[in-house]
Amino acid sequence: MKIYDQHMHSHYSFDSEQPIKEYLLKAKEEGISHFVLTEHLDVNYLDKGKDIVFDIDKENKELNELQKEFPSIKILRGIEIGYKPNDINRIQNFIQGHRFDVINFSMHESDGIDYYFKEPFNEKGIDKVLDIYFSRQLEAVTNYDDFDVLCHIDYGFKTAYLIDNSLSINKYEKVLSQIMKMVIKKNKVLELNTKVQEFLPLEHTRYILNLYKNLGGQYITISSDAHKINRYRSSFDKYIPLIKEYGLKLVYFIDRKRNIFE
Repeated sequence: MKIYDQHMHSHYSFDSEQPIKEYLLKAKEEGISHFVLTEHLDVNYLDKGKDIVFDIDKENKELNELQKEFPSIKILRGIEIGYKPNDINRIQNFIQGHRFDVINFSMHESDGIDYYFKEPFNEKGIDKVLDIYFSRQLEAVTNYDDFDVLCHIDYGFKTAYLIDNSLSINKYEKVLSQIMKMVIKKNKVLELNTKVQEFLPLEHTRYILNLYKNLGGQYITISSDAHKINRYRSSFDKYIPLIKEYGLKLVYFIDRKRNIFE
């Protein structure tokens, strides 16, 4: 099976206008047999001052129609949830009310900080913001269980690196190791997010993969985090050989069961 994307967004996400059919046309052209979208669920989202919830019933209806149009591609169901410690019940109610093949888990914002933007890093200081970011991510994977993949573990670090490219991720090895150990202990999977990695040097990616492997990690997903068609399976040819070099197994999910790409 050709490796397909495990983290993508369409016009059902607040930060994308991408039509789904264009993705499927590209997938068919590239001989991809499976397809999954992972739209955002971020309750009480700081940047928008409201819940970020997509119309899942409308999306499912469109996907069902597209499945008839693209019978050679198995269209799956996914979601990307953002951690919010005070809103776990609301998150769970949404998830339990629907069926998913894969649940991605992310840390986008906390403590009044949206980790996508540079301003908080400049205002509060890089060290302080990254200390908060990684501690909250550890809290998230420790306290929450209903997910399959931990997304872009270095999401906040990427923003800091764009401000100061002398930064090295190994400064945060202790807390990174704790996060990865919890992912492994809970039998979850780590994501390699090419959208993040493309902003960072290759030695950074090698460090992440090597640390995960040395801690006992075996399984990983590769994802483009596409919000536009031009990012579909972006840089897969670059990072798949690197993942295999470290002996990690690339996986995908169906009915929330982990499968290894053969």
